[in-house]
Amino acid sequence: MEITSVKITEDGFFRVNERITVPDDMANRHRVMIQKWIDKGNTPDPYVGPTPLELWMGDMARSDKKLPRYVEDVLDGMADKSGVAQITLDRLQAKKDKRGEKP
Repeated sequence: MEITSVKITEDGFFRVNERITVPDDMANRHRVMIQKWIDKGNTPDPYVGPTPLELWMGDMARSDKKLPRYVEDVLDGMADKSGVAQITLDRLQAKKDKRGEKP
């Protein structure tokens, strides 16, 4: 295997050539190959976590599964929401609150 790139993952593993994940265990033959690659002067890319915006976008995407955007629009257009279940109204408010937190 020819190593062209190595990235350190969030959990301390090595991601090689964007194809395989290797544990940080020198008993692993691929880990030995990574060490030889490092000894030749190469440096693994460090782990870079998600940005606040990426985290926020993930939260919004998960909330869209519980209450899709089109349902929000319908609810916002309703003058009388007395017939809407409280859990739905709570989800609507939670999404509005989350939108206000956008980084």
